[in-house]
Amino acid sequence: MPYFTHGETKYKLMILYITEHAGSLLSADQLYRTAILNSEMDHFAFWNAVGELLEDGMLAELRKPFGDCYGITDAGRDALSMFEKSVPESERRKLDAYLAENRDSFARETQLSSRIEKHANGATLHLSVTERDRVIFSVSLDTPSEEQAIEMRSRWDEAGESIYNFVWDALLARQK
Repeated sequence: MPYFTHGETKYKLMILYITEHAGSLLSADQLYRTAILNSEMDHFAFWNAVGELLEDGMLAELRKPFGDCYGITDAGRDALSMFEKSVPESERRKLDAYLAENRDSFARETQLSSRIEKHANGATLHLSVTERDRVIFSVSLDTPSEEQAIEMRSRWDEAGESIYNFVWDALLARQK
């Protein structure tokens, strides 16, 4: 009969499992959502486990154009390979299903990014499209208020791809 871990050790192994099987680096929000929605882990347990994994060198925090993200290190892979089976198979299958179901949306979230820069006359909304860790499209819009920048930003995830394609097509269109 296998030995199953509990508490902090289990949470750490689950986070390592998620980062190993995600298929790509995950943003902090993606890692958090995956862990919280697929375990009994709470907010404080999650961030405590992440902090300890970073401190122990099993998880790496990396800066990317779309923001900070997390990936497993070689030390984390070694630990996971030794203790992966101590996370129940049913929980590993649940994580695998969730990661497979969300892989495309995770990739999309890291391809379309935005940030707001407040200033005295309103705010500047910076929007970008990233592909393979390289910004391939960016636009900055000055808005009269932060509220308007927030409203425009909320539509970026939905409209970003079509805006990018429209600009690309318009700039490459040949005169008839």
